[in-house]
Amino acid sequence: MRGGPLVIFKRIEVERLMQSIMKTAVIAPVGMSPPAVSSFIDGIGEPISDVVLLVTRDRDVLAGTRFLDAGLSLRYPWLRIHPVILPFDDVATQDDTLRFMSEATRAFREERDTHQCDTIYLNITGGRKNMSVVLTLLGQILGADGVFSVVNPDIRYMNELLERYRGEINRFADIESREEGFALYEEHREEFDRILFPPRTGYEIIRIPTLPFPADHIGYLIRACLGSGERLAPQDEALLIRHGVLEKKTGGGSVLTPYGEKFLSILLGRQTDRG
Repeated sequence: MRGGPLVIFKRIEVERLMQSIMKTAVIAPVGMSPPAVSSFIDGIGEPISDVVLLVTRDRDVLAGTRFLDAGLSLRYPWLRIHPVILPFDDVATQDDTLRFMSEATRAFREERDTHQCDTIYLNITGGRKNMSVVLTLLGQILGADGVFSVVNPDIRYMNELLERYRGEINRFADIESREEGFALYEEHREEFDRILFPPRTGYEIIRIPTLPFPADHIGYLIRACLGSGERLAPQDEALLIRHGVLEKKTGGGSVLTPYGEKFLSILLGRQTDRG
């Protein structure tokens, strides 16, 4: 554990305090711009206890994630930061997208059930557009407490700042321990803090308009699709066919498509093939 006795004592006291109050988690994909995650945590105006980072195996993304982990840990030492490493370099196919959805669903349920988080926010700013869309959908199905995006009007300046230090940030790809990451961050802490924690007046945090899906209706759709005795209303069956979850059978009725089977499997908490 880093720091002197006073720092360690303060960290322990903060951790005890965080355990005694309501816990708030943030789940966020990480792309090529780590400030998309850190500025949200720094600017949301609420104490955050848990951070789940959804990360591909791309070397630059992994470097940015370790950079982000070091910066957040030094600024907020009580945070529980948990990177989830996806088994591919990019979310670029249908199967990749479904696997991402599966991992995000599992992470959400772990935060709610295992880590007992009272509030879960989804930050969709980082990563691919399909990752953002999937998280927004999951937020409505699983009952997230908010889906957010960070908008920086002066994005050109932020991109220039990131590129200026990209070489230093990419050094985080080769660290072998978190302690090594902390030491590397300290070498340029002033500059790195300017990247990860810009002034709050310099960006907007936007709540994405969402409506939660009623759990009883989702349950009915799943049970009916799986043939558990309930019949789909004609309008519901037609919608699911249009969206590729079901397909018409010769002679009438409908059946789950391979895509529909995977989709429902994810919603039921079953993992997709890990490959």
